[in-house]
Amino acid sequence: MSSEYEYNVSKILTEKIRKLNELQNSSKSSTYDKEFLKMEIETLESLYENYNLGLNYFRRAQGGRSGLRELKDKEK
Repeated sequence: MSSEYEYNVSKILTEKIRKLNELQNSSKSSTYDKEFLKMEIETLESLYENYNLGLNYFRRAQGGRSGLRELKDKEK
């Protein structure tokens, strides 16, 4: 289970990584674009990690995960 926030951040992170891979394989891409995407990826990874660390306590508490929705169906 994951929250809406986790789902959206991981989705954006996946898109940014895919775009960076495309830029790295392209001969016409600029260094600025690559570096900017690397910075965005690093920021998204930090946001995701900080969110998980911050909610870890609440998720372990009794009923802490009951407010989270199942996102398996949403991804399809």
